[in-house]
Amino acid sequence: MIGNNIAMYGMTLGLIVGLIIAIVIIKYANKNNKFKTEYDERQKIERGKGYTIAFYTLVAYESLMSLLSIGDIELPLHDFAIHFTGIVIAITVHCVYCIWKEVYWGLNNDRKKYMMVFALCIVLNALPVLGNALAGNLFDNGKIGLAMLNIMVLIMLVIVVITMLIKGMVNKNTGTDEE
Repeated sequence: MIGNNIAMYGMTLGLIVGLIIAIVIIKYANKNNKFKTEYDERQKIERGKGYTIAFYTLVAYESLMSLLSIGDIELPLHDFAIHFTGIVIAITVHCVYCIWKEVYWGLNNDRKKYMMVFALCIVLNALPVLGNALAGNLFDNGKIGLAMLNIMVLIMLVIVVITMLIKGMVNKNTGTDEE
């Protein structure tokens, strides 16, 4: 019980510090040094459609996880990792949709700076996974624990970057290349 509380407090502190760092990084990565990304009307409409698709993706995922739970089918993941995975899947769906509809980037985003941020996030999420793997701590009582959070974020970031690269190649081949 005490160990769980310590882990919960540690994770909460990590999230708070992470959010503060994210605010600073986002302000740095936007051309006008504002935290808020600016979108035109078309972007807002398409992004709204992306949120709807992501919402239903999360509903479908959680429905599937509920059915597995009712059927006493256990996955090799702790409960928090199962729910976090659903969140990451929904975010990934939203990002991919927005990239394909060319509404991922806001009007004030500096894409090159954001790509550096993505690279940094990939490294920062890979380090704990590698550390846990090398120490033999990926599994806790036969289930993937905290490392699963970093693994899911890594997968999401890789999918987003690959989608951007593919969309960039498609745009280049069709002559619709945007900055």
